[in-house]
Amino acid sequence: MTPARFRWGLLLMLFGTLILLRNFDCLNYNFWIDFLFYFPFFLIAVGIEKIFTGSRLQFISYLTSVALVCGALYVALEGSRDGSQASFFSKSTFVQEADSSVENLRAVLRLDGGDLTVRDATGNMVYGRFREFTRKPDIRYYMEDHGANIVLTSRSGRFLGGVVKIEGDEPDDWYLSFSKDVPLFLECYGDHSDIHLNLSTTPLHKLRVEADEGNIYLKLGDLIPEIDVSVVGDDSRLRLRVPSNAGLRISGADHARYLTRLGLIERNGYFINEGFDTLRNRILVDLDNRFRSLSIDSY
Repeated sequence: MTPARFRWGLLLMLFGTLILLRNFDCLNYNFWIDFLFYFPFFLIAVGIEKIFTGSRLQFISYLTSVALVCGALYVALEGSRDGSQASFFSKSTFVQEADSSVENLRAVLRLDGGDLTVRDATGNMVYGRFREFTRKPDIRYYMEDHGANIVLTSRSGRFLGGVVKIEGDEPDDWYLSFSKDVPLFLECYGDHSDIHLNLSTTPLHKLRVEADEGNIYLKLGDLIPEIDVSVVGDDSRLRLRVPSNAGLRISGADHARYLTRLGLIERNGYFINEGFDTLRNRILVDLDNRFRSLSIDSY
């Protein structure tokens, strides 16, 4: 059997399988559009096949056809896992409308190496935008008592299982905004991630960030009287910005000289700013002592 005959046989089987999956509503219509973007891979595979056909390495010609079919199935299935409008090659959005019965919002973000921006509180409960050329996250939104819960879990932001990461025109894999009216409890996990959290306009109540070997930018606001923050990051870089009119208490960080130079006062193992006990808003921050670099400033 020639490599070309093997290729055409696999392609006929592929398209038959895809049509059946579409008929059973396992795929959305966008997968045909995705194949237009995928077509250059077909040309590359055929070119490799022709190069090795008839040589001692002819088995590579067969392997390229197998890889081509596997890649096509991957694109079709992954682009359809998030509804009728999802596509691997295009951006997608998620909107959860505001609900007056919700008293608090708990969000858990599991990035798996992706890049995240959170900023600009919204009138919706949650707004999310996800970059093209990424496996869109699994999203679970549910109510519990009078609280809303949302869990976003990355299926990996890298093409072909992490071998290649394709950059698009968006700087971040995930862009999220949370309600401007509902107190937020946020957990964010993402090793090797760039995490940009501008929460100055979001009523943040509690935050936990765990990100080893990452870059973390955190800007806090003064919309909640007391904010509880915990940041863990082995060999990560952290920049923390806090409002100048809020009381600040730092614990856990092994940066006594730096914190003293900032004007913070050591008390009972904590570092606090002047007037901490009398200020209306307080930010309580527990930091890992394994950061590669730490920067704290006020605005």
